[in-house]
Amino acid sequence: MRDRLVRMCREAKDRLHDADILAASIDTRSDSQALLRVLAFEVLLKAALLAASGRPPRNVHKYADLWRQLPAPVQAEVLAFARARMAGHTDLSDVEKLLKWFQFVFVNTRYHYELYDGYTLAEQRELGELWENLGAPTEEAIVQYHPLELQCLTEGLLAYVEKML
Repeated sequence: MRDRLVRMCREAKDRLHDADILAASIDTRSDSQALLRVLAFEVLLKAALLAASGRPPRNVHKYADLWRQLPAPVQAEVLAFARARMAGHTDLSDVEKLLKWFQFVFVNTRYHYELYDGYTLAEQRELGELWENLGAPTEEAIVQYHPLELQCLTEGLLAYVEKML
């Protein structure tokens, strides 16, 4: 089990490293860095489950279900770390909602072109312009990334997993 946890932790850190490289680039053309961050989060969530239970979790992307499988003290520890990480700059009051958005990002934005199936290119452009004219309200966005919350929860999971190694 320990070897698998080490591999999972290493993989998550490598994905975060690569996401940082993409995020620092002025020539990116996609949300690939966000996908890598969500993937790292998923790996760490599954690693936390493995560390807490001794059993590898199922190969699914249902983050809220995976979170609910963590023992309450582990959830509390991860949340305490996450809340302290960027206090006043994040909203971790509804973790399940955040987990559903992270899952949406991972499952539905890997093939971003599919988000607008059923719309013409002109309709897609009009939707974007309407959203911008409304002031680009985050709660109205088709995709919501919640990057600070993702970072805080990821770092909380990483701290827990590393403590368990």
